[in-house]
Amino acid sequence: MLQENQVYQVGDFVRGGGFRDTYECASDPTKLLKFDRYESGERKVKKRGLLKDVFRSVRAKLGYKKQRLSGNQDELLGWSHIQDVGLADHRAFTRIYGVVQTNQGPALMIEKIDNFVDPDIRSVRDYIRHHGRIKDQELIRALIDYFKILRSHHVSCFADRPENMGIVIDANGQTYIKCFDVKNYLDHQFIPINKIEYFRKKRIERRLDRHFNMLSSDNVNEGHKI
Repeated sequence: MLQENQVYQVGDFVRGGGFRDTYECASDPTKLLKFDRYESGERKVKKRGLLKDVFRSVRAKLGYKKQRLSGNQDELLGWSHIQDVGLADHRAFTRIYGVVQTNQGPALMIEKIDNFVDPDIRSVRDYIRHHGRIKDQELIRALIDYFKILRSHHVSCFADRPENMGIVIDANGQTYIKCFDVKNYLDHQFIPINKIEYFRKKRIERRLDRHFNMLSSDNVNEGHKI
């Protein structure tokens, strides 16, 4: 339970990402603290060509979100999506506790994961970098189970990226996947047909199937679909 008005002490540096830095929480060893490097609107937006950039500008003026907020704000929006689809208490998602005050400024407090199968190979991307192919049957089963969860709940966020899929183990020795990052995908459609529920779900299913198939390609698991 977070204490109101508590100022949390920042511990050791853990890792740095593209837009945020993560630290241990000295006040609570079961938590981590994420700090933004950029404020809202300061992050670089990838150029997509003149025509698409014009479409992006028009849609932004029409009120559609086209630019990233700060990383922590984005992740809070993503966590709201996870709550909306009923997965906030599922073990497959790292719990987010909200923004807290620290001795180094505001930070996003999240659950600390300490049950990795291998501390040196924390994510699915790490595994592929080390082994080239996914051959481990326990990991294959865990990935199938994980994508079934994403697909059945129509999860639309960075949870389907291999760098955000932690390879962890439960108290019974069973491997499972735990998501690191739930930032939402931006909507780049000029005509927002995905506002219609049917098309929204179909689009999410296509993306999840595409990302799953990338892990099941000829370069992974000797060409066998996982």
